[in-house]
Amino acid sequence: MLNHFKKSAVYKDINNEKLSHSVLLVTPDTYALEQYSHCLVKALMCSGDDKPCGECVGCRKVEHGNNVDVLYYPKATKALSSAEITELLDKVYSAPYESDKQVFVISNANGIDRSMQNKLLKSLEEPPAGTYFVLLATEDNNILPTIKSRCRIVRVPKMNESQILQVLREKEVEDSIATLAVSYCDNNCSRAINYALNPNFKETVALVEDIFRNFRKSWQMLDYSSKLYNYNENFEEVLDIFLNICARAVALLCGKQIMDPIASDVAKNFSIDALVNLNLECNKFVRKRRSNCNFNSVVDGFLFMILEVRHKWPIT
Repeated sequence: MLNHFKKSAVYKDINNEKLSHSVLLVTPDTYALEQYSHCLVKALMCSGDDKPCGECVGCRKVEHGNNVDVLYYPKATKALSSAEITELLDKVYSAPYESDKQVFVISNANGIDRSMQNKLLKSLEEPPAGTYFVLLATEDNNILPTIKSRCRIVRVPKMNESQILQVLREKEVEDSIATLAVSYCDNNCSRAINYALNPNFKETVALVEDIFRNFRKSWQMLDYSSKLYNYNENFEEVLDIFLNICARAVALLCGKQIMDPIASDVAKNFSIDALVNLNLECNKFVRKRRSNCNFNSVVDGFLFMILEVRHKWPIT
């Protein structure tokens, strides 16, 4: 991630002392988001020439999480509380302790209540000299336009497969599991980590692949629904894997040259129209799952949807 960062316009702005006082980092990959923000904060606090040098006091303190001029919010929960926003706004106008800069890193910015975003707005508009805000968001739809207009927005680039594989190896993940997780993560490192650390991941992949290859008739509903009912806590993972296979099969049908056995099998059994509609319909079930609909009805509806799509858009 450091290499990505050093190629960015933000990195050039830091070296030229032209960085905006408010930066909004956006990517659905929470691991990449944290790593990129870490590089950015170290570069801001670095006193060396090649920022971040990793050797100066500022860099080392950020690395060890004890730089008193770098404050992280929220502190205990995923959502920024009213008390924390009040504390943060008070600290903005306090002088730095050890350097000429202070940095406020705010995670889950897209989850901040809109009334509290409005409270934060004034500080983003007119921060004291040497004060920086780094906002982290997995998406920016819920962030007020007035907030975004005052931030330098950076779309954090995706990590490549070899980088993600290296992260999993550093976590001592078995190579076969790491390779499988990378192939299904859509270049999202946090997703790959979650997959790799799930002891049932291989079985989940096998079940989804089996549904694609063999689920064709309504009399099979009971068998597949009974298996999927066991995934109450991990059904979004099932849907993510399903969507990943859809995308790979579409890519194959559109002429991409890839060696991918499951995508090849799916491409033989589903038309491109069917796969596009599977993708659209499956995303509806992702939203239903997140809105706490009855789980069994979500599973049944998902399986009926697959049969319906097969029937409506057969291979011609």
